[in-house]
Amino acid sequence: MRFMTKTAIAALIGISFGATAIPAQAEFPEKPIKLIIPFRAGGGSDGLARVVQSVIEKEKLLPVPMVVVNADGAAGTVGTRHVLDSKPDGYTVLQIHQEMFAAAALGRVNYSPSDFEPVIQASQGCMFVAVPIDSEFDSLQDMLDYAAENPGDIKQADDIGSASHFPSAELMAASDTSWTIVPTGGTSKRFAALKSGLLDMAFMSASWITRGKEDLKPLAALGNERLQDAPDLPTAKELGFDVEACLNRRYWVPAGTPQENIDTLADAIETALKSPAVAEYLEKNGETLSIKRGQELKEAVAQGYQRYVDVVDIVKKSSAK
Repeated sequence: MRFMTKTAIAALIGISFGATAIPAQAEFPEKPIKLIIPFRAGGGSDGLARVVQSVIEKEKLLPVPMVVVNADGAAGTVGTRHVLDSKPDGYTVLQIHQEMFAAAALGRVNYSPSDFEPVIQASQGCMFVAVPIDSEFDSLQDMLDYAAENPGDIKQADDIGSASHFPSAELMAASDTSWTIVPTGGTSKRFAALKSGLLDMAFMSASWITRGKEDLKPLAALGNERLQDAPDLPTAKELGFDVEACLNRRYWVPAGTPQENIDTLADAIETALKSPAVAEYLEKNGETLSIKRGQELKEAVAQGYQRYVDVVDIVKKSSAK
């Protein structure tokens, strides 16, 4: 037919529009978000995650639930791999500290921090050098002088290849000394090893300044600032050693996650982090609020990981045979 009716024209236009129309994108988030903690329930990472999740839920900071999932195993690599293998859409989030750096620097995994996008840094918990209360060492310099004269003789309680072993290697490099790392486990087991006199030294988390005061002698703080509960204890940096042993708890998503989804997650988590509930948790556990986002966070990640890479050979050499 040469001419078409108005009805036919309208129908044809409708078909054309229908064929080219782009469906509207769903708002993020529209389904529950999994927060993966690659460590056991009850630990420091798990504790922070659960108080943050509780505030997000109570204050309705997200329109969907955030569910904490513990995926323990292989020093955090099992849960980290799970997040890496997930779809980069913001629905699977990882919270981990520098154990990610340690595993990557040692080549125990085939991923690195560059395979993830950092969402937000939440907190910082800095350690201190501790020896038994009756140790012959009364200062950090005493210990390092002995280490210089007796290479490998000092035995440090730690986890081989862990996020505290690497700062130990930094201290060895900065002081041109060496000692041996003996695998013991977490801070409570390190404390037991020092209290019993079986081992000579350990890096302990800040809360042990008060918890272990009857049995431990602190030699130096390992952050940029002195510890709140030990204002008279100098930092290693004040003593001339460029060493930092602080766990920074950070949230991550797989690389390729849309920036707008990252921003939505970061906004909710940051608001929760500034709540009284989180402040109370951090103070109780000897940590401080340390929020970083965006380019500042990316630079901190790059610099922090490079420090691990720089001392990986010392980490390998200082591991007990």
